[in-house]
Amino acid sequence: MKRPSPKCSTLAITFLMMVGMAGYNPCWAASISGVVKDLVTGLPIAGAAISDGRIQTTSGSTGTYILNELAGNYTLTITKSGYLTTTQVATVTNNAATSVDWALTKNYGTQAIPAARMNYVIFAWNDLGMHCAQDDYSYFMVLPPFNTVKAQVFRRGSEEARLITSGVTVTYAFPKKKNSALHTNFWAFAPQYGFNVPINVGLTGTPLAGEMKPAADGLSWEAVGIPITPYNDDGTWDPYGTAVITVLDSAGRSLQTANVVAPVSTEMMCSNCHGTVNPQLDVLQKHDKNVGTTFEADHARGIVHACAECHSDNALGAPGKPGVPSLSEAMHGFHHDKFSPADRASTNGCYTCHPGPKTQCMRGIMAQAGKGCVDCHGDMAKVATSIQNGRQPWVQEPKCADCHSAAYAENTNTLYRNSLLKNSVEGDMNNKIFCVACHNSPHAELISGNAADPTISMKFQGDNYWIWSCTVCHGGSSRLGMHASNRRN
Repeated sequence: MKRPSPKCSTLAITFLMMVGMAGYNPCWAASISGVVKDLVTGLPIAGAAISDGRIQTTSGSTGTYILNELAGNYTLTITKSGYLTTTQVATVTNNAATSVDWALTKNYGTQAIPAARMNYVIFAWNDLGMHCAQDDYSYFMVLPPFNTVKAQVFRRGSEEARLITSGVTVTYAFPKKKNSALHTNFWAFAPQYGFNVPINVGLTGTPLAGEMKPAADGLSWEAVGIPITPYNDDGTWDPYGTAVITVLDSAGRSLQTANVVAPVSTEMMCSNCHGTVNPQLDVLQKHDKNVGTTFEADHARGIVHACAECHSDNALGAPGKPGVPSLSEAMHGFHHDKFSPADRASTNGCYTCHPGPKTQCMRGIMAQAGKGCVDCHGDMAKVATSIQNGRQPWVQEPKCADCHSAAYAENTNTLYRNSLLKNSVEGDMNNKIFCVACHNSPHAELISGNAADPTISMKFQGDNYWIWSCTVCHGGSSRLGMHASNRRN
C-alpha cells in the first residue's frame, strides 16, 4: 500500500485515536518495525505488545511488528506474559523507516536467595569490563599491564543493610596469576617508558595480591593498576582470570569471600594489517613513512617510545603534545578506511584492535540482544569525528538513557561505571550503591554471555541475572524491582 500523506490535522489524529484505529492512520509519516526474540534461545516471540504510550501493536507469528508513527521521539514499551517489561528509545523521521528489535528476558524470582543465610555481602567488579595490554614492549607501548578491581561490602540487616567502609580489611589475590613477569617483558622496558616499578608491581604501586584501599568516593574499596596478564602462571591463556576478594575483621577472621573476573587481553590484532613476520616493526616503519618520525632508527639504537608521548590518552592521564590528535582519534581516523565497509561498521571490525576474535570482550546483555559496538559508539569514522568535534575519549561515552528510559540514566556528567543508584524503591540505597555493583561492568552487563562474569550474582542471588532481589542485602524482604519505576510486589 502506498504511504498516505503525513499532512493531517490534529483533529483527525485525535479522532482516529479515540475510535481505536491504531492499526491504520493516514497521518503517519513513517514507521517503527522490528523483530521480537527470546534473549536466550533466539526464537521469535509472538503476541508481545509494543506501545509508544498512545498506540499499540502486537508481534506476529514470526516475531515481527510495525508501528506507524508521526515524526518524533518515542519511548517504546514491550510487554509479554512470562517476560520482563522493557523499554527502548526510538527517533522517527519523515518518510524513513526506523528499526527497533527486541530480545526479551524471562521473568525471574523463584529461587531461594543464598545471601539470606549470610551476614555479609560483597559486590565486586572490574572498572572497564576489559583491559588491554601487550605481550611485547620491545618496540613501542600502547598500554601497560593495568587492571582495576572495585568492591562494596554490606552488612546484612533485618531491614536496612549497612555499607562497610572501615573497620575491616579487604584483600584481593589471583590464585592462578602470581607472577606476571613469566609472560611479559614490560618490566625490562618500563624505565624507558618512564616507569620505575619493581617486577610484578603496577604503575600505581599495586602488586598482584594485597589489600584493597578505601576509594576516594568514600563508598567502595579498590585495587588500581594491578599488573595481571591474560596468562596463568602455567602458561594457559586466560583473559578472564579470577580475583578472590576476602573481607577480614580486626582479628583477621574471614567474614566473607567472593570471586570476580578481572579481564585483560593482549589480543590487539596488529598482525591483521601489518603482517605476521614482525608486525611491531612494520608499525614503526609505516609511522615513519606517514608522519616523518624516526622510530625504526630509534629502535635500532635501543630507544623505544610510548604512543602517549605524543598522542594524548585519557586512559593513562597523558596530555600528549599540542597539535597532535589523541590516540583514539588517530587510530580510528587513520584506520577506518583501511577496513571493508562491512568490517568498519561491525563488532568484527572493532575486534581487530579491541579484544578480540577469541576474547569476545563485547559479551553483556546488549550483545546477547544483538546489539554491537557500533550501535552505541558509532563506526570508526564517527568515533574519530566525535573527538574532532570536542568529545573526550574515555571521559564522554554513550549513555544508558540514549536507548533506555530516563529511569535508568547515569548521574549527571558521570560515566555508567561511576554512577550511583538515585531512584531506589524506598530511598535507602540512594547515593550508596553503584550501578555496576548490580548490573556489572561495561560490556559485561548481566546477563552476560560469558560464564566468568556472574560469579557475584550466582553466589549471593543464586542466578546469573543482575542483582534484582532486595533479599540479597535486606532480611525479611521479598519485594522485586530496585528502581522506583519498576517495583513489583
